[in-house]
Amino acid sequence: MNGISHSGRRPVLTICGGGNAGHALAVVASQNFEGDIDWLVGSEEKATLLRRGLEAEGLHSTGAITARAERLRTISADPAEVIPHADMVLIVVPAFVHALVLGRIGPHVGDSTIIGCLPTRGGFEFEAAQLVPRDGSGRRRIFGLQTLPWSTRVVTPGAVVNIGAVKAEVVLAALPASEGEDIAAALSEILGTRIVPTEGFLSLTLGNPGQFIHPGLMYGHFRSWQGEEYDEDGIPMFYAHATDEMGDAVARLSAEAIAVARAIEAQSAGALSVREVAPVHDWLRASYSHVTADSSTVATCFRTGPIQARKAPVIESRPGRYVPNFDYRYLLEDVPYGLCITRAFAELAHVQTPTIDDVIRWAQSAMEKVYLDGGKLAGPDAADLPVPQRYGISTVRELVDWYGSEASAASPTAAQSKPS
Repeated sequence: MNGISHSGRRPVLTICGGGNAGHALAVVASQNFEGDIDWLVGSEEKATLLRRGLEAEGLHSTGAITARAERLRTISADPAEVIPHADMVLIVVPAFVHALVLGRIGPHVGDSTIIGCLPTRGGFEFEAAQLVPRDGSGRRRIFGLQTLPWSTRVVTPGAVVNIGAVKAEVVLAALPASEGEDIAAALSEILGTRIVPTEGFLSLTLGNPGQFIHPGLMYGHFRSWQGEEYDEDGIPMFYAHATDEMGDAVARLSAEAIAVARAIEAQSAGALSVREVAPVHDWLRASYSHVTADSSTVATCFRTGPIQARKAPVIESRPGRYVPNFDYRYLLEDVPYGLCITRAFAELAHVQTPTIDDVIRWAQSAMEKVYLDGGKLAGPDAADLPVPQRYGISTVRELVDWYGSEASAASPTAAQSKPS
């Protein structure tokens, strides 16, 4: 298959992650990938649960894609069983588990293996450079997708997954960037969605739409929340109830990230090109215009787009009564591994980000965390985030040098930054 080397044998694709995306990927890839699919999950208990579901009914999908996962070969909790012969590894776990998964699979990765993250989040390339060894020719091949190609939810583990709206296209970044076109072509076949290569991981980090949309809408729905409970009918609709003010806040978050991108591009004298970082409104139209009634503003994209039935995340506080769930991935993932990473690049480039700061401060209060402290990303909960400063990068010049060394496929001894 284009972009995947398998030395004449049947190619092997390994999925890492047993959640919603892992289930959907097992089904979708089975329709298009001409090889074997293995599945690595986090525990033997999870592997047993999935095997039972698979044996009982066979994993299949409902919704926008109806198909079966007929190419699944092995479900395992042991990376030594499913990683060494993988031609491509697709990591589909939350961002706060990326480093753990990379650490588990790193010792077993073969020389020809390509490692990807669906979707990637800010700092993935730094974690991968630390935890995945270079091959015999001195290179490592990694990539990330900006978003998943679809929305998805598990109905019955190992048996049924629902696949919702399918995106028209998804952006990909690769290191080295020269691998991007081949990997994108291979993934376009495997996923059945157009995958478009971009110039680099920095473009994905700063252009990541989830960091604007999810925290921005959570901020809009709940920033004035004072402890009141909702009944079932009173829970806000996450997208359908988005106000114009919420749409404007999401657009401002995006605009500040674009300002960071432009500053880095200017300060690097063009060595780091991030011109593909686009406004979130452009992304919404590119991804969902075919299923959106009114795409004239960010807010109307939300209110008339394809995911109208989704409610804001809540937890049941007592029977029939609900309060906001501030431990949901819309904050738990998209603030520390989205807005905070963008904020770290803003510090690197000396760019002010007042809206990003406001949303981080509100979110960290709601989450009982501290990322921003005294106007800097210096709170105790920021200490372990994969920000460039942790990897010895404190200037745009050092950032240019880091990406340059990682893009080199010829030097096994190229400088590899490690956390200080």
